Amino acid sequence: MRRTISINGIPVGDEHEIYVIAEIGLNHNGSLDMAMQLIDVAADAGCNAVKLQKRTLEELYTADVLENPNHFEEGFQYFIPILREIEFDKEQFDKLIRHAQLRGLEFLCTPFDESAIKFLDQYHLPAFKVASADFTNFLLLKSLVERKRPLILSTGMSTQEEIDGVVEFLEKEEVQYMLLHCVSAYPTPPEDVHLNYIQIMRKRYGVPIGYSGHEVGFEITLAAIAAGACLVERHITLDKTLDGPDHTSSLEPDELKELVKRIRLLQRAMGSPTKIVSRGVVRTKEILSKSLVANQEIPAGTTISDDMIAAKSPGKGLSPFHLHKLVGRPICRCMQQDEYFLPQDLEDQKEQPPIPEFQTAWGMKGRFRDMDKYEQYGVNFVEVHMNDKDVDYPFEELHQTEKYPFGLIVHCPVYWFRSVTNLASEDEEERQEHIKVIQRVIDLTRRIAPRFKGEPSIVIHLGGMDIHEVKETQKLKDLTHDSMHQLNWDGVRFLPENMPPRPWYFSGQWFDNVYCTAEDMLEVCSEFDLKMCLDLSHAKLHTNYSGEDYWEYLRKLAPITGHLHIADAYGIDGEGVQIGEGEIDFAKAFSVLGERADFSKITWTPEIWQGHLHKNQGFLDALQKLHEIPQLRSA
Repeated sequence: MRRTISINGIPVGDEHEIYVIAEIGLNHNGSLDMAMQLIDVAADAGCNAVKLQKRTLEELYTADVLENPNHFEEGFQYFIPILREIEFDKEQFDKLIRHAQLRGLEFLCTPFDESAIKFLDQYHLPAFKVASADFTNFLLLKSLVERKRPLILSTGMSTQEEIDGVVEFLEKEEVQYMLLHCVSAYPTPPEDVHLNYIQIMRKRYGVPIGYSGHEVGFEITLAAIAAGACLVERHITLDKTLDGPDHTSSLEPDELKELVKRIRLLQRAMGSPTKIVSRGVVRTKEILSKSLVANQEIPAGTTISDDMIAAKSPGKGLSPFHLHKLVGRPICRCMQQDEYFLPQDLEDQKEQPPIPEFQTAWGMKGRFRDMDKYEQYGVNFVEVHMNDKDVDYPFEELHQTEKYPFGLIVHCPVYWFRSVTNLASEDEEERQEHIKVIQRVIDLTRRIAPRFKGEPSIVIHLGGMDIHEVKETQKLKDLTHDSMHQLNWDGVRFLPENMPPRPWYFSGQWFDNVYCTAEDMLEVCSEFDLKMCLDLSHAKLHTNYSGEDYWEYLRKLAPITGHLHIADAYGIDGEGVQIGEGEIDFAKAFSVLGERADFSKITWTPEIWQGHLHKNQGFLDALQKLHEIPQLRSA
């Protein structure tokens, strides 16, 4: 079973991004300029590769066909003159390959004969495409196998028996290859596509299976991906009405762009073969699901019975799913009515390990209402995450402590009632309202700052959030900068935070259109002479999404980092994961940051999602893991 091949280092196969080949084929009509434009079309659409074809007619056809095509069937009369007119030479290939590379595309080609293979040898192409017509041409296949390049083979003209025979040959040669389900009819009627055969090929041959489509439109191509295709190839054209054999079954520029957009969306929707409860679902579940709670006061040592338990929302405690485990167990603590049962109540009582010692300035997430509980942890500060109601929080009235032994960081509300707080909102009335909200947060922070140690800080998400993706982002940045010029943050340390590309807002997935990139953060911090809050989880999600190098991202932002949010991450939207349960190599991350950052001047907090639940267990577990990082133990 070889479910992956590599095209110039890019894995193609199951669990990898769908590889999209834009087949120019003959649709350049012999025009170098048109071929160049088609390369641009492929690049602008977000394809991975473009492909042309190379023929030597004297090797492909008998002399009689070439000399007298009119003596043969109608197809020869039409096709042979076209082939004579449109073949590109070396100088033209040089220009096309160079242009494709400049546009970030792989250049692939289908050779139809031995001379064409030798012609392409000079370009060291990363893979060869084999046309359906040559799938059973062992003379051609043997020559290609000798080149030790991956092969992409269309099966559009072959029977099951022929596919079996070619696969047997390729397996003996131990060459990297993949098969494309294909129907060699131009255009292909929907009833002739038989997409279910993709699954048969996957199971029968155990190699990556793609789809080469010749149908009108692109719905069937999307269905092929849903059926298991990991690569798609479609012909492209500037205009379907142009003269030539393939234009009518090809995609025009706007169609190709829409196809690639839908492919990327579909692949995200296909997701994992395992059942995963997304972050958005967990948020909804917390609101709507239930927890097991005590329906009466329960003394410590009491054996729990059914009549002591109720199920009530929200889902912040032990799930009713575990009712059978809870009943019959003694409870090791006193419980008040409506107090949550916790996962720890299902375990033998264990002593919580002591909080490790750090010489760097660390803190925990919290809320204003819990401020009096954090001294027990020995924190250097508390990072208060505000909601819309906290903007008017009567701090002086509810907290009589004159001076807390730790500092204060305030995280601005992510939501303002039924909208996302957004200093880049294109709704001017909303933007001005959100500016006022942030100013009220600043004013509250300044007012209560004397009750805490040191200068307070404010973490803020600057804006640019939308349910839709925005490509042209300069206007959003201009709006943000204008909003910030209207704010007065004298006396507080203002910390813009880098954002993840696909955040969860209102239990759904949105886009953060700006302030994900290192360049955006460098620009805004330079403009306003600020340090930033560097979220390591958000950074990983962004670089996974953009393809940028994570370590280079950290190097760029290390010098302007004033505060760290520390959590693991996976994929493009798995944020806030417990340390060691995602994709980040934290030892390397802090080594890279340490090259250009001064940890004696950086504050940090574990940003474990829902780490506050079950008496801050997620945060406490993270501290044990982070104590292994030397840069955090001592500055």
